[in-house]
Amino acid sequence: MLVSELMSNDVLTIRADAPLTQAAAEMRLGRVRHLPVVDSKGKLVGLLSHLDVMKTLLRGKGTQVADGMSVRLVTVREDAQAADAAKLMRSRKVGSLPVIDEKGRLVGLLTEADFVDLAEQALRGKPLGRRG
Repeated sequence: MLVSELMSNDVLTIRADAPLTQAAAEMRLGRVRHLPVVDSKGKLVGLLSHLDVMKTLLRGKGTQVADGMSVRLVTVREDAQAADAAKLMRSRKVGSLPVIDEKGRLVGLLTEADFVDLAEQALRGKPLGRRG
C-alpha cells in the first residue's frame, strides 16, 4: 500500500505569519492536531502541532505561527510505501508526516489516525485504504 492510498488530500494549512490564536481556533474547528505551514506557493515551510501552540502561548514566547512551528521536518513522498512511512513515524516519534512533491509542495498529510483507521478496516474485514 502506498502513502497516496492512505493520506488525507484535503489538508488544512496555515501561513507562518498567522497569529497563533488563529491556528488554535482552526485546529479546534477543523478537529486536527497538526497544521502544515506553507508559503504563498504551497511549499511546506513548517509544521505546527497543538502542543506547539500551547507551549508557545503558555511560555509567552511569541504570537505568530512562525514562533512555535517546527522547521526540522520529517516528510514523505506519496509514492512511498505506507509501511515505510509507519516505521519512519515510529522511529522519529512524530504523529504526522507531511506528504510533499518533488518541488517541496504539500500534497497531503499522513497521521497516526490514518493508520488507526486502516487497522479498524482490517479488523472489520473491509477493503483497505481510503480509495479501496
